[in-house]
Amino acid sequence: MDILWLPFSLATIMLYGIGQVFAKETRTNVSSANLLLLLSCNMLVMWGIYWIVFRKPGSYDSGVWLQAAIGAALSGFAYVAYYESLKRGKVSIVGTIAGAYAPWTVILALIFLGETMSWGEAIGVVLVVGSMLLFTYSTNGNGEKRTELIGIAFAIVSLFFWGTSAAVAKGAIDEIGNTNFIGVYALVCPTIWLFYWLGREKGRFDMPKSNRWILELSLLCFAGGGITLYLAIQNGPVSIVSPITNLYPLVTIAVAKARLKESLTVRQMIALAMLFISIPLFSL
Repeated sequence: MDILWLPFSLATIMLYGIGQVFAKETRTNVSSANLLLLLSCNMLVMWGIYWIVFRKPGSYDSGVWLQAAIGAALSGFAYVAYYESLKRGKVSIVGTIAGAYAPWTVILALIFLGETMSWGEAIGVVLVVGSMLLFTYSTNGNGEKRTELIGIAFAIVSLFFWGTSAAVAKGAIDEIGNTNFIGVYALVCPTIWLFYWLGREKGRFDMPKSNRWILELSLLCFAGGGITLYLAIQNGPVSIVSPITNLYPLVTIAVAKARLKESLTVRQMIALAMLFISIPLFSL
């Protein structure tokens, strides 16, 4: 196996983890539709330049291009659901749920991509699912649930969209390469987000009144993290890359605790430990 998947995965962990926190800091000032429109501009430029510089011309079947477009579209819809979840929940909770898409990706990879799963990976799937369930609720001093159900629902939707997208993208990347897939993504997702913005905001665009540089840094982190993610997928099996890149919520939680003063319950800390323990099992 090409070891290049590891540094690209680590880069994805850092970029996505930090990007989530910065997104939360500006989320309350700008609608998700406006944020995705801004992200689409950043991605169109960054990913477009990447495609122009590194593309490898070739002749490919139309079916694989359609597969690439579907994989990109699923990711685009996942972003919509993710930003909606940020509006309604703690980034340390909904961010972790949305990022725990690895089990679903592993299942799809086993069924459709012909990848295999060891006992360690199977145990890891159980731990990740268990940690996700623990993260969906906490209790206060009176024992009453404090759930942000709508935000959690959006996070779960994004989980399945991202998980499916990773498996579909892997199949397409194996045929047309990472660079061509990124070129497709740079066209498909901004188009989806443009229609989402038009539907939600009716053509009205607002910028945050403060922290604009933090917003831009968040968008650059997400755009850059997307490139490193698909580079990792190209150089390794998606059943391993997806669980490893799922570590980015750990970065999110660490930074959120320092910058946003978000706290975790004992139950959530146990869930975090389960998630942390599960990651190495996926490589056994």
